[in-house]
Amino acid sequence: MILKDLSNDTLHYGIDGASQSDQIPKSEKMDTVSRIKARLASVDPNKARALGGVFLFNIIKGTSVYSWTLDLNNVQVYEGEPEEEPDTTFTLNEHYFKQLVQGREDPRVIMQAGRCSVTGDIMRAMQLEPYIKLE
Repeated sequence: MILKDLSNDTLHYGIDGASQSDQIPKSEKMDTVSRIKARLASVDPNKARALGGVFLFNIIKGTSVYSWTLDLNNVQVYEGEPEEEPDTTFTLNEHYFKQLVQGREDPRVIMQAGRCSVTGDIMRAMQLEPYIKLE
């Protein structure tokens, strides 16, 4: 669920039962998505399509959750959930997400340590680093 407060240009993200009191500034969320979008533009689109798949990232900050989608079938990144069921869903807190995309921690370590919940095609998920790692 996405709630938008137009008075301060902040988007509130949450899941049923989660508090909407934590605010995630739109600029902070969009910065990460924009940087990953730029990263995706720099990779070979044929290799991205060959891997394929739709990956949903649910990022937890406090009691709020924001989502963004990496669609390698169409070589695009966008905020929110995909229209169809994703092939793989990641759920992790913002700290570990930043560690992941900044290359500070190995994705396998994050998953094996239980810091990230992954459902769906885990083998394909293990091949995402070139598409989400920010330099």
